[in-house]
Amino acid sequence: MVTGNLSTGAVGFAARVALGLLVTLGGSTLATLARQPAEAGLPAAPQGSNPQLGAIEGQVLFQGATIPKPTEIENGTDPEACGTRQTFGDLVISPQNRGIQNVIVSLADGTLPSVPRPAGEKLVVDNRKCQFTPHVAVLTTGSTVEATNSDPISHTTHLYYGALSRNLALATGDKASQFLARPGMIIVKCDIHGWMKAYVRVDSHPFHAVSDAAGRFRIPGIPAGSYTLEVWHESLGNQQLPVTVRGGRAEQIEIQYRK
Repeated sequence: MVTGNLSTGAVGFAARVALGLLVTLGGSTLATLARQPAEAGLPAAPQGSNPQLGAIEGQVLFQGATIPKPTEIENGTDPEACGTRQTFGDLVISPQNRGIQNVIVSLADGTLPSVPRPAGEKLVVDNRKCQFTPHVAVLTTGSTVEATNSDPISHTTHLYYGALSRNLALATGDKASQFLARPGMIIVKCDIHGWMKAYVRVDSHPFHAVSDAAGRFRIPGIPAGSYTLEVWHESLGNQQLPVTVRGGRAEQIEIQYRK
């Protein structure tokens, strides 16, 4: 098991060996990485699985005395449809298990295995209840973003994609698409409703995932080998950690943030 820990305390598990990494990023402190012995806690391969391929799975957790809330604002734009208060959705943490939602976990470009480029897919980014849904997503190059509007008011879906900036104006029920030819992070904004924002990471490979409402994620089908794992969150920052994938097994990862 590999643990990325953003607390400043030592990891108190006897089976772990601390690797002293300390990086400070904005208001978050990235601190300790630790690894259990090589075979400890690794699930057995399911029947019929490819013995040359493994997986990375785990959870992103918040460490701190108080769980912070997402940024909220008073709203005076289209309040009949959007309400008088809105949220940026920039930090969503489960009160049950402290899992952090909307964290992107991906293999770093410099350590990627050689695999065929996957077929593209379509991601629908909907304007719904004056928010973009989904808030965070991952795609591969050759995919398409389709913007839709389910609200009874007009929105824009403004895509900031490297040098490309495309603004899709959408009345109720409208849709428009954008083909994604290259890797990069797309920032999506609505020019009418300033709190609305979403993120779509585009990679040339399929080895990425977004954490769910419990902070869990899974990246399957990875060729056995040693890699660097990148972790991104819009307000908590970035970190990297080394991970070794064993064929036919799932490497268990726990990633920790502290604000």
